[in-house]
Amino acid sequence: MENIQPTAPAAALHIVKGPKALFWFLSLFFTLGISAFSTGGLWFQFINKLFPLEVSYGQIISPFSQAALKWQMSSLIVAVPVFFILSLLIRKALKKNELSPDNKVRLWTTYIILFIVVAVAIGDLITTTFYALNGDFTTRFFLKSLTILTIVSWVFAYYWLEIRTDDSLTKSPIPKIMGIVTLVVIITSFIGTFFIIESPAVSRNKAHDLTRAGDLTNIKYAIDGYYGEYNKLPENLADLKINNAYLKLNDPITKQPYDYKIIDETSFQLCSEFEYSNKDLASQEAYMYGTEFSHEAGLNCFDRKINKYQLKPDEIKEPVVPEAEVQVIQ
Repeated sequence: MENIQPTAPAAALHIVKGPKALFWFLSLFFTLGISAFSTGGLWFQFINKLFPLEVSYGQIISPFSQAALKWQMSSLIVAVPVFFILSLLIRKALKKNELSPDNKVRLWTTYIILFIVVAVAIGDLITTTFYALNGDFTTRFFLKSLTILTIVSWVFAYYWLEIRTDDSLTKSPIPKIMGIVTLVVIITSFIGTFFIIESPAVSRNKAHDLTRAGDLTNIKYAIDGYYGEYNKLPENLADLKINNAYLKLNDPITKQPYDYKIIDETSFQLCSEFEYSNKDLASQEAYMYGTEFSHEAGLNCFDRKINKYQLKPDEIKEPVVPEAEVQVIQ
Protein backbone atom coordinates (compact mmCIF):
# COMPACT_ATOMS: atom_id res chain seq x y z
CA MET A 1 0.00 0.00 0.00
CA GLU A 2 1.41 3.39 -1.00
CA ASN A 3 2.48 5.57 1.91
CA ILE A 4 0.70 8.95 1.65
CA GLN A 5 2.20 11.87 3.60
CA PRO A 6 -0.28 14.31 5.16
CA THR A 7 -0.30 17.74 3.55
CA ALA A 8 -0.35 21.01 5.45
CA PRO A 9 -3.40 23.26 5.19
CA ALA A 10 -3.30 25.55 2.19
CA ALA A 11 -3.25 28.68 4.37
CA ALA A 12 -0.27 27.37 6.31
CA LEU A 13 1.80 27.38 3.15
CA HIS A 14 1.47 31.17 2.92
CA ILE A 15 1.82 32.26 6.54
CA VAL A 16 3.33 35.75 6.75
CA LYS A 17 5.88 35.81 9.53
CA GLY A 18 9.48 36.50 10.34
CA PRO A 19 11.45 38.60 7.83
CA LYS A 20 8.51 39.00 5.45
CA ALA A 21 6.24 40.36 8.19
CA LEU A 22 9.04 42.67 9.35
CA PHE A 23 9.47 43.97 5.80
CA TRP A 24 5.73 44.58 5.42
CA PHE A 25 5.27 46.44 8.67
CA LEU A 26 8.48 48.47 8.54
CA SER A 27 7.59 49.56 5.00
CA LEU A 28 4.04 50.37 6.13
CA PHE A 29 5.37 52.36 9.08
CA PHE A 30 7.85 54.27 6.89
CA THR A 31 5.32 55.20 4.20
CA LEU A 32 2.71 56.07 6.83
CA GLY A 33 5.13 58.52 8.42
CA ILE A 34 5.97 60.14 5.08
CA SER A 35 2.30 60.38 4.09
CA ALA A 36 1.24 61.90 7.42
CA PHE A 37 4.13 64.37 7.63
CA SER A 38 3.78 65.41 3.99
CA THR A 39 0.04 66.00 4.32
CA GLY A 40 0.69 68.08 7.42
CA GLY A 41 3.48 69.87 5.58
CA LEU A 42 1.09 70.84 2.78
CA TRP A 43 -1.42 72.18 5.29
CA PHE A 44 1.35 74.16 6.99
CA GLN A 45 2.27 75.75 3.64
CA PHE A 46 -1.40 76.59 3.01
CA ILE A 47 -1.43 78.36 6.38
CA ASN A 48 1.86 80.10 5.57
CA LYS A 49 0.41 81.28 2.27
CA LEU A 50 -2.82 82.49 3.89
CA PHE A 51 -0.95 84.20 6.74
CA PRO A 52 2.37 85.19 5.14
CA LEU A 53 4.08 86.68 8.21
CA GLU A 54 5.54 84.70 11.09
CA VAL A 55 7.42 85.71 14.24
CA SER A 56 10.51 83.54 14.49
CA TYR A 57 13.25 84.14 17.08
CA GLY A 58 12.46 87.83 17.36
CA GLN A 59 12.15 88.49 13.62
CA ILE A 60 9.22 88.82 11.25
CA ILE A 61 9.78 86.44 8.34
CA SER A 62 7.83 84.94 5.45
CA PRO A 63 7.77 81.17 6.06
CA PHE A 64 6.03 80.15 2.83
CA SER A 65 8.37 78.15 0.61
CA GLN A 66 7.83 76.86 -2.91
CA ALA A 67 10.65 74.37 -2.38
CA ALA A 68 8.97 72.93 0.74
CA LEU A 69 5.64 72.73 -1.08
CA LYS A 70 7.18 70.80 -3.97
CA TRP A 71 9.03 68.47 -1.60
CA GLN A 72 5.78 67.58 0.21
CA MET A 73 4.02 66.97 -3.11
CA SER A 74 6.83 64.72 -4.31
CA SER A 75 6.70 62.75 -1.07
CA LEU A 76 2.95 62.20 -1.38
CA ILE A 77 3.21 61.10 -5.02
CA VAL A 78 5.66 58.35 -4.10
CA ALA A 79 4.70 57.32 -0.55
CA VAL A 80 0.88 57.32 -0.60
CA PRO A 81 0.41 54.62 -3.30
CA VAL A 82 2.97 52.37 -1.57
CA PHE A 83 1.26 52.89 1.80
CA PHE A 84 -2.19 51.94 0.48
CA ILE A 85 -0.84 48.89 -1.39
CA LEU A 86 0.89 47.63 1.76
CA SER A 87 -2.24 48.34 3.81
CA LEU A 88 -4.36 46.29 1.40
CA LEU A 89 -1.87 43.41 1.44
CA ILE A 90 -1.83 43.33 5.24
CA ARG A 91 -5.64 43.57 5.51
CA LYS A 92 -5.99 40.77 2.97
CA ALA A 93 -3.52 38.57 4.85
CA LEU A 94 -5.35 39.17 8.14
CA LYS A 95 -8.72 38.25 6.63
CA LYS A 96 -7.32 35.02 5.15
CA ASN A 97 -5.60 34.13 8.42
CA GLU A 98 -2.27 34.26 6.64
CA LEU A 99 -1.17 36.86 9.18
CA SER A 100 -2.00 36.38 12.84
CA PRO A 101 -3.33 39.38 14.81
CA ASP A 102 -0.97 38.23 17.57
CA ASN A 103 2.07 38.33 15.31
CA LYS A 104 4.89 39.74 17.45
CA VAL A 105 6.30 41.86 14.61
CA ARG A 106 2.88 43.39 14.00
CA LEU A 107 2.30 44.15 17.67
CA TRP A 108 5.72 45.69 18.21
CA THR A 109 5.54 47.79 15.05
CA THR A 110 2.05 49.04 15.87
CA TYR A 111 3.02 50.09 19.37
CA ILE A 112 6.12 51.82 17.98
CA ILE A 113 3.85 53.70 15.56
CA LEU A 114 1.62 54.78 18.44
CA PHE A 115 4.61 55.92 20.49
CA ILE A 116 6.11 57.95 17.64
CA VAL A 117 2.72 59.50 16.87
CA VAL A 118 2.42 60.68 20.48
CA ALA A 119 6.06 61.86 20.57
CA VAL A 120 5.70 63.83 17.34
CA ALA A 121 2.45 65.41 18.52
CA ILE A 122 4.04 66.52 21.78
CA GLY A 123 7.15 67.86 20.03
CA ASP A 124 5.19 69.78 17.39
CA LEU A 125 2.80 71.23 19.95
CA ILE A 126 5.74 72.36 22.08
CA THR A 127 7.23 74.07 19.02
CA THR A 128 4.02 75.84 18.01
CA THR A 129 3.40 76.88 21.61
CA PHE A 130 6.93 78.29 21.79
CA TYR A 131 6.31 80.33 18.65
CA ALA A 132 3.05 81.63 20.12
CA LEU A 133 4.71 82.64 23.40
CA ASN A 134 7.55 84.22 21.40
CA GLY A 135 5.11 86.57 19.68
CA ASP A 136 3.71 84.59 16.75
CA PHE A 137 0.19 85.33 15.61
CA THR A 138 -2.66 83.58 17.43
CA THR A 139 -4.52 82.42 14.30
CA ARG A 140 -1.41 80.77 12.89
CA PHE A 141 -0.77 79.04 16.21
CA PHE A 142 -4.35 77.79 16.41
CA LEU A 143 -4.46 76.48 12.82
CA LYS A 144 -1.09 74.70 13.00
CA SER A 145 -1.97 73.14 16.36
CA LEU A 146 -5.30 71.99 14.94
CA THR A 147 -3.49 70.47 11.93
CA ILE A 148 -1.15 68.50 14.17
CA LEU A 149 -3.89 67.27 16.48
CA THR A 150 -6.16 66.25 13.58
CA ILE A 151 -3.54 64.13 11.81
CA VAL A 152 -2.16 62.60 15.00
CA SER A 153 -5.60 61.78 16.39
CA TRP A 154 -6.66 60.18 13.11
CA VAL A 155 -3.61 57.90 12.93
CA PHE A 156 -3.67 57.08 16.64
CA ALA A 157 -7.39 56.26 16.66
CA TYR A 158 -7.13 53.80 13.79
CA TYR A 159 -4.14 51.85 15.07
CA TRP A 160 -5.39 51.88 18.64
CA LEU A 161 -8.72 50.42 17.55
CA GLU A 162 -7.02 47.86 15.36
CA ILE A 163 -4.70 46.60 18.04
CA ARG A 164 -7.43 46.54 20.72
CA THR A 165 -9.84 44.32 18.75
CA ASP A 166 -9.53 40.53 18.58
CA ASP A 167 -10.03 40.38 14.80
CA SER A 168 -7.93 43.47 13.96
CA LEU A 169 -11.03 45.14 12.52
CA THR A 170 -11.14 42.56 9.69
CA LYS A 171 -14.93 42.30 10.07
CA SER A 172 -15.47 46.02 10.61
CA PRO A 173 -16.19 48.71 7.97
CA ILE A 174 -13.95 51.15 9.88
CA PRO A 175 -10.74 50.48 7.86
CA LYS A 176 -12.55 51.00 4.55
CA ILE A 177 -14.31 54.17 5.74
CA MET A 178 -11.16 55.67 7.24
CA GLY A 179 -9.14 54.69 4.18
CA ILE A 180 -11.57 56.43 1.83
CA VAL A 181 -11.70 59.56 4.00
CA THR A 182 -7.89 59.62 4.24
CA LEU A 183 -7.50 59.26 0.48
CA VAL A 184 -10.03 62.03 -0.18
CA VAL A 185 -8.22 64.39 2.21
CA ILE A 186 -4.84 63.64 0.65
CA ILE A 187 -6.11 64.07 -2.91
CA THR A 188 -7.91 67.31 -1.97
CA SER A 189 -4.75 68.64 -0.31
CA PHE A 190 -2.72 67.62 -3.34
CA ILE A 191 -5.09 69.37 -5.76
CA GLY A 192 -5.05 72.49 -3.58
CA THR A 193 -1.32 72.90 -4.14
CA PHE A 194 -1.85 73.54 -7.86
CA PHE A 195 -3.45 76.89 -6.97
CA ILE A 196 -0.29 78.18 -5.27
CA ILE A 197 2.61 76.19 -6.67
CA GLU A 198 4.96 77.48 -9.35
CA SER A 199 5.26 75.56 -12.58
CA PRO A 200 8.58 73.83 -13.35
CA ALA A 201 9.17 76.44 -16.08
CA VAL A 202 8.81 79.33 -13.63
CA SER A 203 11.13 77.62 -11.13
CA ARG A 204 13.69 77.05 -13.88
CA ASN A 205 13.54 80.69 -14.98
CA LYS A 206 13.95 81.88 -11.39
CA ALA A 207 16.98 79.63 -11.14
CA HIS A 208 18.38 81.44 -14.20
CA ASP A 209 17.82 84.77 -12.44
CA LEU A 210 19.47 83.47 -9.30
CA THR A 211 22.48 82.43 -11.37
CA ARG A 212 22.66 85.89 -12.98
CA ALA A 213 22.50 87.62 -9.60
CA GLY A 214 25.23 85.33 -8.31
CA ASP A 215 27.40 85.98 -11.36
CA LEU A 216 27.07 89.76 -10.93
CA THR A 217 27.98 89.46 -7.26
CA ASN A 218 31.12 87.47 -8.11
CA ILE A 219 32.02 89.95 -10.86
CA LYS A 220 31.63 92.86 -8.44
CA TYR A 221 33.99 91.22 -5.94
CA ALA A 222 36.41 90.38 -8.74
CA ILE A 223 36.48 94.03 -9.83
CA ASP A 224 37.21 95.04 -6.21
CA GLY A 225 40.10 92.59 -6.17
CA TYR A 226 41.38 93.81 -9.52
CA TYR A 227 41.38 97.41 -8.35
CA GLY A 228 43.18 96.46 -5.15
CA GLU A 229 45.95 94.81 -7.17
CA TYR A 230 46.30 97.20 -10.15
CA ASN A 231 44.90 100.43 -8.65
CA LYS A 232 42.49 100.86 -11.56
CA LEU A 233 39.27 99.47 -12.93
CA PRO A 234 39.49 96.79 -15.63
CA GLU A 235 38.97 98.02 -19.17
CA ASN A 236 36.55 95.15 -19.77
CA LEU A 237 35.31 92.09 -17.93
CA ALA A 238 37.67 89.81 -19.83
CA ASP A 239 40.56 91.41 -17.87
CA LEU A 240 39.18 89.78 -14.73
CA LYS A 241 40.12 86.36 -16.13
CA ILE A 242 43.74 87.19 -15.30
CA ASN A 243 43.08 86.57 -11.61
CA ASN A 244 40.05 84.27 -11.85
CA ALA A 245 39.95 81.92 -14.81
CA TYR A 246 36.67 80.34 -13.63
CA LEU A 247 34.71 83.59 -13.31
CA LYS A 248 31.43 83.47 -15.24
CA LEU A 249 31.07 86.55 -17.44
CA ASN A 250 28.20 85.46 -19.72
CA ASP A 251 24.45 85.13 -19.25
CA PRO A 252 23.64 81.43 -18.55
CA ILE A 253 20.92 81.33 -21.25
CA THR A 254 21.78 83.84 -23.98
CA LYS A 255 25.53 83.29 -23.54
CA GLN A 256 26.01 87.02 -24.14
CA PRO A 257 28.52 88.82 -21.87
CA TYR A 258 27.13 90.91 -19.03
CA ASP A 259 27.21 94.66 -19.75
CA TYR A 260 29.99 96.56 -18.00
CA LYS A 261 30.68 100.32 -18.14
CA ILE A 262 33.18 102.50 -16.27
CA ILE A 263 31.55 105.56 -14.68
CA ASP A 264 34.62 107.19 -13.09
CA GLU A 265 37.89 106.13 -11.52
CA THR A 266 36.23 104.15 -8.73
CA SER A 267 32.68 103.60 -10.00
CA PHE A 268 31.27 101.22 -12.57
CA GLN A 269 27.99 99.83 -13.84
CA LEU A 270 26.86 96.23 -14.41
CA CYS A 271 23.74 95.33 -16.41
CA SER A 272 21.77 92.15 -17.03
CA GLU A 273 18.37 90.99 -18.23
CA PHE A 274 16.19 89.23 -15.63
CA GLU A 275 13.01 87.25 -16.14
CA TYR A 276 11.36 87.94 -12.77
CA SER A 277 11.51 90.44 -9.91
CA ASN A 278 13.17 89.40 -6.65
CA LYS A 279 11.96 92.45 -4.70
CA ASP A 280 8.88 90.76 -3.28
CA LEU A 281 10.06 90.09 0.27
CA ALA A 282 6.74 88.36 1.00
CA SER A 283 8.26 85.41 -0.85
CA GLN A 284 10.78 83.19 0.90
CA GLU A 285 12.68 82.83 -2.35
CA ALA A 286 13.52 86.55 -2.25
CA TYR A 287 15.97 85.78 0.56
CA MET A 288 17.67 83.20 -1.64
CA TYR A 289 18.44 85.84 -4.24
CA GLY A 290 19.91 88.16 -1.64
CA THR A 291 19.80 91.95 -1.73
CA GLU A 292 23.17 92.73 -3.36
CA PHE A 293 21.46 92.78 -6.76
CA SER A 294 17.80 93.40 -6.08
CA HIS A 295 16.07 93.60 -9.45
CA GLU A 296 12.86 93.89 -11.42
CA ALA A 297 11.93 91.85 -14.49
CA GLY A 298 13.68 93.08 -17.64
CA LEU A 299 16.94 94.97 -18.09
CA ASN A 300 18.50 96.13 -14.81
CA CYS A 301 21.65 98.23 -14.42
CA PHE A 302 23.48 98.54 -11.12
CA ASP A 303 25.88 101.34 -10.21
CA ARG A 304 28.60 100.17 -7.86
CA LYS A 305 31.70 101.68 -6.25
CA ILE A 306 34.95 100.00 -5.36
CA ASN A 307 34.95 98.69 -1.81
CA LYS A 308 36.57 101.38 0.35
CA TYR A 309 38.99 98.82 1.80
CA GLN A 310 40.54 98.54 -1.68
CA LEU A 311 41.11 102.31 -1.92
CA LYS A 312 44.20 104.20 -0.86
CA PRO A 313 43.79 106.54 2.14
CA ASP A 314 43.92 109.67 -0.07
CA GLU A 315 41.17 108.27 -2.30
CA ILE A 316 38.67 107.83 0.51
CA LYS A 317 36.36 110.81 0.65
CA GLU A 318 34.63 111.31 3.95
CA PRO A 319 31.08 112.65 3.77
CA VAL A 320 30.84 116.40 4.29
CA VAL A 321 28.49 117.32 7.14
CA PRO A 322 26.68 120.67 6.61
CA GLU A 323 27.68 123.26 9.18
CA ALA A 324 24.10 123.63 10.41
CA GLU A 325 24.04 119.93 11.32
CA VAL A 326 27.25 120.02 13.34
CA GLN A 327 26.58 119.88 17.07
CA VAL A 328 29.25 120.76 19.61
CA ILE A 329 28.95 118.84 22.83
CA GLN A 330 30.16 120.85 25.80
